Amino acid sequence: MRDASERLAYQRELIAAAKRLGLSARGDIERSLILHATETIRTWIAAHGRPKNLSDLLDQVATSFSIEIVEINSDADIAALLKRVPPTREPVLARLAAELDDSTDAVILQRQSRADWEMPYLAVINCRGWHRSRRYFSKWHEVIHLLLDGKQLRFAFRKRAAKRKHPEEVLVDKIAGELAFHPDLFGPVFHAHLESAGRLTFDVVERVLAEIAPDASRESALYACVRHCLQPVFFLRARRLYKNSERRQLDDLLSGLDDVNLPQPKLRVLSSSPNDAATQLGIRFHENMQVPETSLVSQAFNGSEDRVAGQEPLEIWQTSSGGPIGHGRLYVEARRRGDEVWCLVHVDSDVTSP
Repeated sequence: MRDASERLAYQRELIAAAKRLGLSARGDIERSLILHATETIRTWIAAHGRPKNLSDLLDQVATSFSIEIVEINSDADIAALLKRVPPTREPVLARLAAELDDSTDAVILQRQSRADWEMPYLAVINCRGWHRSRRYFSKWHEVIHLLLDGKQLRFAFRKRAAKRKHPEEVLVDKIAGELAFHPDLFGPVFHAHLESAGRLTFDVVERVLAEIAPDASRESALYACVRHCLQPVFFLRARRLYKNSERRQLDDLLSGLDDVNLPQPKLRVLSSSPNDAATQLGIRFHENMQVPETSLVSQAFNGSEDRVAGQEPLEIWQTSSGGPIGHGRLYVEARRRGDEVWCLVHVDSDVTSP
């Protein structure tokens, strides 16, 4: 949350969701809601049997929640849906083509006119273009909305924007991020591959993804693997960026900078995601900090090799004031992906914070 007003709005959403579900509105409400959702799916698995993978779990849970899911890959899919469920029966579908634009991941509606054998809820998932990689998460997102509504259903038609700030959407995303990689299915597969490899690698992520979460995106699987890993590890993304002060200069039309004096972007940390074990070490890779030129991360970005891996000293990672972020050894695996570098950074257990 960026400011106090956003934090307050999110806290109010947590309290409202807890009350709808009959949970306590005290303590760590967010964690209570995540545990409630996790336990709900765990109970479902116990009652219906263990699915073969997480995609199968999603499909079966959606059916249990009375949600029909339709993927839209082209305009032809919209036409086919409208032929099967014409707007004369469901008038809100007349808005579907306009609502399902490039800024929208999904729409869901409560059907007003349906046959007894048809599902009460219809979730239409945008799978066109860049939205396709989000389709698995988008489906879980809609399932979680119904789970959080409890007995107080609060929508007839809802549009889910790809970029959103509403507190309810933030909460649903956090819970969906957990359930999309439910620990009862994801955990055993992940730890078996991790034990075989010895440490978390990109190859481990690929094998886990193929076996247990075939419809999830590679990025979301990476975050899930980092989260489940007991070894201290960071997932870093880096790209060429300006310092904040340089960005302000460039944005200031009155700065009077000429081409000769224009600042040049450098390889910097775009995002840093530690797991719990890494957080406890007190080491931080700050967002927007410059990647050392001698780091394997820079080597992966500037070199021709698809993958770079090896050890490097933690001391080469310096804060803006010039001091190291810690002391010890790192094991870095870095891969160039377009204009970014993705990195798995393992921290030795004997490192010390500054």
